[in-house]
Amino acid sequence: METSQMKTNNNPERSGRLKRNTTKAMIAAVALAGAVQTVQAEDAPSRTDALLNFEFSDKYLTPRGMIVQNQGLVSQVLALGFFNVYKGDTFISDVTLVGGVWNCFGTDRLPSSDSGGTKTTSWFEIDPIAGISFGFAKNFKLDVTYTAFDMQVFNIPFSQHLETKLSFNDASLLKEFALNPYVSFWKELEGKAVSNTDASPSSSYYFDVGIAPSYTFEKIGLKLEAPMRVLMADSKFYGTGAGSSSTVGLYELGVKGTVPMKFMPQGYGHWSFHAGFKYMKFEDVNLRATQGVRDTAQIYAGISTFF
Repeated sequence: METSQMKTNNNPERSGRLKRNTTKAMIAAVALAGAVQTVQAEDAPSRTDALLNFEFSDKYLTPRGMIVQNQGLVSQVLALGFFNVYKGDTFISDVTLVGGVWNCFGTDRLPSSDSGGTKTTSWFEIDPIAGISFGFAKNFKLDVTYTAFDMQVFNIPFSQHLETKLSFNDASLLKEFALNPYVSFWKELEGKAVSNTDASPSSSYYFDVGIAPSYTFEKIGLKLEAPMRVLMADSKFYGTGAGSSSTVGLYELGVKGTVPMKFMPQGYGHWSFHAGFKYMKFEDVNLRATQGVRDTAQIYAGISTFF
């Protein structure tokens, strides 16, 4: 047997065929491994996303009812990055870090803070944003978000805040009639986020309770939303001495329509156009005193991309 093996191994022609076949097998194995890695890389879901939102409106109206500017065209730019750090099938199903910045500009300039009001600026505000989001118990979501308001106008002091928001996705229960209810607690950490004439205003807080029902017309891709909320503020939040604070600071009703921009090339994000209207009714007498009106309305439109 040893002699036979030696003869076979010493056969030059057969030895060459074995080497060529072995080389081909190795090349095929390497190519297959590379193909598998490529498929896995392409199929793996991205853990990073980004959102850009460009919005234009007839006034700068804050969620707290502050009318900063009601002349000319106001433009606001939001940029957010989402970094998913966990996704699973446990009680906590998702953990995402969020960071970004928000800017506000206007065509009608306002007194600049840097000049003490002697000059004007079209740049009204810049706000850094940082937060963390938890998805849990299938349909619940908890968002904890830090914001700071760096106002560039009217010598308004710098302020910092923290919002904790709990929302519930009831689409699995109510289907197309889902209300998407939420409640949030918004706390001033340092400084005031609203107009306040008290000599030494203290940081305060408010609660938001709202719903955001929506319906999508699948054939044309139009999504209609009807957000509404109630802001309930602490007695010191709007404190101006104009009168007794009420439990409800303001009511807000709105309507919004969104359509996808399907003509945008693939690979450049998911683009959409939106337009809407919101109405605020000021209930707190101190809020009315600082704004000089009992209610206000805003129209807006914008373009968003998510990728």
